[in-house]
Amino acid sequence: MTNALSSAVNETLAMLSSPMLAITTHVQGRNNGLVARSGLFASLVPEAPRVLIELTKANLTHDLVLASGVFVLHTLPATPHDALTKSLSLIHALGMRSGHDGDKMTGIPTRPGVTGCPILTDTLTYLEARVVATLDGEELTVFLADVVGGGRLRDGEPLTFGLFREYLPKEWLAEWGTS
Repeated sequence: MTNALSSAVNETLAMLSSPMLAITTHVQGRNNGLVARSGLFASLVPEAPRVLIELTKANLTHDLVLASGVFVLHTLPATPHDALTKSLSLIHALGMRSGHDGDKMTGIPTRPGVTGCPILTDTLTYLEARVVATLDGEELTVFLADVVGGGRLRDGEPLTFGLFREYLPKEWLAEWGTS
């Protein structure tokens, strides 16, 4: 790929970036969650909303969503400042360690949703979803799901990847790079 093409590809991919997301799920008494960067509105019919997410197969949350067929997609707030601080804390807890190594949800404020999945109460908005189809993408799985519930938990603007990188505590950089 030439430098000009690479630059154009990177610019286009940056435009496709969704807000920072947290995905949670629940199966057989086990809650788990992770941080994701891809969540898409996937319906042509507003009365039948659907979403697409992709989860890496190495993540425990991937396996739990496959087993349960349900998840919650959360947007994280960037404003006001106290909400940004909570978002960064959620990213640290859910995105910088593995659920395979222990319970990542301990200490995170939640309430159960209609699907039984934990709703993270410090987030901006959420959608509860039931999986209707999957697509194997080698190292990841794409999940298509019907939205069965949702809500707004606070006022504010969503946290983008750019803002996350700007406010990421410097001492977390190495940890983020390996997670």
